[in-house]
Amino acid sequence: MVKTGIIGLGRMGRYHLNLNDEMAESDLQMLCDADSSVRDAVAKSYNYQTTGDFNEMLSKVEAVTVAAPTKHHYEIAKKCLESGKHVLVEKPITTNIEQATELFDIAEKKKLVLQIGHVERFNGAVQELDNITDDPYLIESRRVGPYNPNFKNDSIVLDLMIHDIDIILNMVNKNITSIQAHGNCVYSPLPDFATVTIQFEDNCVANILVSRVTQKKDRTMSISQKGAFIYLDYTTQDINIYREAKEGKELGIKELKYKNEYSYEKLFVYKDNPLKMEIKHFLDCVTGKQCRNVTVEHELRSLKVALKVDELLTGANGNKIEVKV
Repeated sequence: MVKTGIIGLGRMGRYHLNLNDEMAESDLQMLCDADSSVRDAVAKSYNYQTTGDFNEMLSKVEAVTVAAPTKHHYEIAKKCLESGKHVLVEKPITTNIEQATELFDIAEKKKLVLQIGHVERFNGAVQELDNITDDPYLIESRRVGPYNPNFKNDSIVLDLMIHDIDIILNMVNKNITSIQAHGNCVYSPLPDFATVTIQFEDNCVANILVSRVTQKKDRTMSISQKGAFIYLDYTTQDINIYREAKEGKELGIKELKYKNEYSYEKLFVYKDNPLKMEIKHFLDCVTGKQCRNVTVEHELRSLKVALKVDELLTGANGNKIEVKV
């Protein structure tokens, strides 16, 4: 059992709190939030010591979850690592690749676990992708939902698209040759929707759509590869595979009809709460029961690509960049 603390008790912090509270692997010691009203609200439901200064918990814990606003991640994570604490920090770890690299360097020197909270990595369907994908040539990802003014000042790339970037980079594992991005503002000062095309070496293409102004929530990915079309639903954690597709024509009396022949299989997926699995993996890494499921290099690459996309959408370099990542 690991002595833990949570820094930041907003939406994600509450999710972490709920799960740490019930997990045998976590011995939750203290909660932190800068807002006293938030601390008071949490204290009504949980019997944990609270504080407005995260430094007060460092002598009482072995590991911390950082779920504070992104702008505070670097400062908090650095202090925790320098104090010898293992850190699970919500994505994005920072909005600066140099700061992120520095944090991982500190963790390595002090032999500490530092992980980024990419919860979709622990989605049951996503974890099956390595077993069924084989050199895909077209990937289409869709992550859309209705508008929430609470997130109007957040980057949709670093808030939403980074999940899909992370999964796609892990799946394709080839150099990127170019990135194109288009988006627009609807209600917010930052883009509310965006489409991004990532071209990889050997001509694999990934098209990613994200939106926070689409009334119907949708979280899906489709993968086209030789002999198979794979359809993944993040929400239900389902995977459907359509194999050996053959398209032909049938001449009817009055019209030309198309037929599509394929064999269909629904893959069995072990389903659990992805955030719970993420926290358990972090704590198991702290206790030496597991090794991290992605390399530090992959952690940094996903952030680097997301920051490049975000830069394109803000117009700093037009909407296209030739790049090798």
